Amino acid sequence: MFTDSEATPARVEMLVELVRKMSGRKLDMPTIRQLLQPDGLPGLTAKSDQARSIVAAARELNLIEDVEGMVRASGPRGPITARSALIAAIDENILSDTKVEPWFALFYAFLLGRNESAAGGPEAGKMWEARFERELFGGVTQKNRFNDTKYRGLRRWFRYSGLGWHDGDDRFHPSPYERVLRQIPNIFKTDVELSIDLFMERLSERCPELDGGHLFLTANPDWIRSHRSITLGLSHALVDLHLDNRLVLHCPIDSDGWSIAAAAPPRDGTHLKSDLVSSVRIVNSHEVRNG
Repeated sequence: MFTDSEATPARVEMLVELVRKMSGRKLDMPTIRQLLQPDGLPGLTAKSDQARSIVAAARELNLIEDVEGMVRASGPRGPITARSALIAAIDENILSDTKVEPWFALFYAFLLGRNESAAGGPEAGKMWEARFERELFGGVTQKNRFNDTKYRGLRRWFRYSGLGWHDGDDRFHPSPYERVLRQIPNIFKTDVELSIDLFMERLSERCPELDGGHLFLTANPDWIRSHRSITLGLSHALVDLHLDNRLVLHCPIDSDGWSIAAAAPPRDGTHLKSDLVSSVRIVNSHEVRNG
């Protein structure tokens, strides 16, 4: 696990960028340690080992590999930026599974399913630590259990991954806007418009931590699909994607589709005529430019 270590998103991104630029040159662990953790760094102690934590995180995300004693870049190649490579690795290795990070996707799904925000500070961390263990595991202590330290680290990684935002009071609000946006091509494939039922089905397959996905259902076993009610966070993301002209939500007055009422969508007289989504249409690049 790396989200509760000194491996912040910015530091891991910096390492990925460094390894890419140093391709073909000597880059072993002593060199990386000197570059990432130079002597004289403020707050550095004999026990400081943030370089090791950063490298371990990049390895777990399959962004670097060891080749004959040297550290080399792995994962997506080509013109993709270090940030995009890191985000893609999070999508593939962290949000779709729990092997590398057992609590990342699961706690996000837990938070999303409760339609709540997550405050900062030690007291909030202890509260969520207790609730997560009590509500999901019946109070049974888990191996390498979710705790306050992991909670603080996850809030930082959630925002970086496009899973929500922090307000002025340092409360994290789940809203997977960027996560859904990244998956739009995979959800629609060759289709232009999908019924809301098919859209939600494909979304849950591509993003298992969101409504209806297998990780979401693990974190929210009482969630009932037949109620056709979209969580507050996902509702906000879908409404914002509509308002930003990336998706078109068809919500006719007589719709019997899935509810986004939690986000209080504005009425536009054209598409958003009710709180119930009957279908979703992808907006092509020409429409985005001229919308």
